[in-house]
Amino acid sequence: MKTSSTFSILIWINASRAKNNVAEIFARVTVNQKRANISLKRKIDINFWDKNKSKAKGA
Repeated sequence: MKTSSTFSILIWINASRAKNNVAEIFARVTVNQKRANISLKRKIDINFWDKNKSKAKGA
């Protein structure tokens, strides 16, 4: 019997809930189509977030 597992991680900021142009960073871990959203307890200025690459822009 052959089994396969899936795994992915998505990083994003919740810009709609940003205060003073600063938003929290979140991660979504997906394993076999089951999701868990996790707050990373870190904040970033939304101007330094690259939405296309899902990471902070360099200085």
